[in-house]
Amino acid sequence: MKVRALRGVCIGVGRHLNAGDSADLDPATVTFLTGIGAVELVKDEPPPVKAEPKPEPKPESVPETKPGKKEK
Repeated sequence: MKVRALRGVCIGVGRHLNAGDSADLDPATVTFLTGIGAVELVKDEPPPVKAEPKPEPKPESVPETKPGKKEK
């Protein structure tokens, strides 16, 4: 689970997070650290939206006409 440190905190032997650092931790550690107010969960950000290609303009042509009524 991805978390961000709210203050300096030890997350394991020889592993520390400073305020603002983020890390991916196991659920048990996250539960403990959020319980003592040392970290906050980082919500998954939505993936970046891909820009849709612009449609190509149609070439100049004679406007289409609807068939008219039959002449008698």
